[in-house]
Amino acid sequence: MFGLTAVTAALIKLIPFITNAVPASLLSIVIVTVVAKVLKLPVTTLANMAGAETFKGGLSIIPSLTLPAVPFTLATLAEVLPYSITMAAVGLIESLLTLQLVDGLVDDGTQGSTSSECLGQGLANVASGLTGGMGGCALIGQTLININSGGTSRLAGVLMSFFLGVSIIACAPLLAGVPVATLVGLMFVVSYSTFSWSSLRVIKKIPVTDAVVVVLTSVITVWKDLAVAVVAGTILSALSFAWQQSQRVAVTSYTSDTRYAEALPRGDGELGADSKTYHINGYIFFGSSSNFQRAFDPTNDPRHVVMDFMEARVLDYTGMQAINQVCSRYGSQDKTVIIKHLSAECASMLRALNGKNAPYQAVVEDPSTDPKYDVAASRPTPKK
Repeated sequence: MFGLTAVTAALIKLIPFITNAVPASLLSIVIVTVVAKVLKLPVTTLANMAGAETFKGGLSIIPSLTLPAVPFTLATLAEVLPYSITMAAVGLIESLLTLQLVDGLVDDGTQGSTSSECLGQGLANVASGLTGGMGGCALIGQTLININSGGTSRLAGVLMSFFLGVSIIACAPLLAGVPVATLVGLMFVVSYSTFSWSSLRVIKKIPVTDAVVVVLTSVITVWKDLAVAVVAGTILSALSFAWQQSQRVAVTSYTSDTRYAEALPRGDGELGADSKTYHINGYIFFGSSSNFQRAFDPTNDPRHVVMDFMEARVLDYTGMQAINQVCSRYGSQDKTVIIKHLSAECASMLRALNGKNAPYQAVVEDPSTDPKYDVAASRPTPKK
């Protein structure tokens, strides 16, 4: 088996130097199959793997277009739902990876539509399942074979499906005799061609967490399946991102800022030297809220404090609560806080969160300079 696999892989690489009239992968499989038959080599064929009944051929193997013979009940749904979610996830991931591969290999000035791909695949699989068929998705291996053979249009995929169907119906006995080793050799070549070898050169240059995600996803893909690997990789990436951003909150300050004196209560006069401005840089969210709060010193700060969020982004409800808690600490010291350069949505949600009992003196809004972003939190119920 190892010898036939190696010969197949070698032929796929060598045949293009001789002729491009026939796809190298197809010609390699034919040559190795014929050699195995002539020499009567002890090989495992597709018929040995799938059973002779699978390759009997003829129109009788075409499934009837009928609804599945299962009860349409909640019990059936509960049984098939976990498998359907896993299959849908794996199918979508592989199809989108294939789409990304094609966009990188085919330079025709166009880009594939991810939404169209997902919608089309979903509708086709639902229709297939309701008419006795099996679900499917884009195949990275078959797509790469098509591209390497010159088939880069939509017609290539359609013709591949057509000829595969015709082959199973009319040429099934011939397919049954194909050695499995030749297909293994083909997939080795496909794997070699699709693997991003450049990633090995940069593995030492990227952050350790990114390298761990790459290795973990690869191991889990081989050990379990692609769906579990992607979920694990996504969770680890999200935790890594949250940790990194939580450490990147920077707060700088300086004294004397007279530009926001009008926001103070009557009688307080100008801010003058009895004030301090904090410039916040980074993301304020559940992961960084503690570091954000520790950056302020209500006990030793002057009477008036300005918080400038021009270079910051408040991402969630926890971030807004952190602002409230800092302002409350200043309020307990009889000191006032002015907030500026929040996004319009963030300022609105902060007001709704506090109502008339806001712990800060004012939120100064300037639509011409305030940043624009949304907050990932449900809009709080306004307090009265």
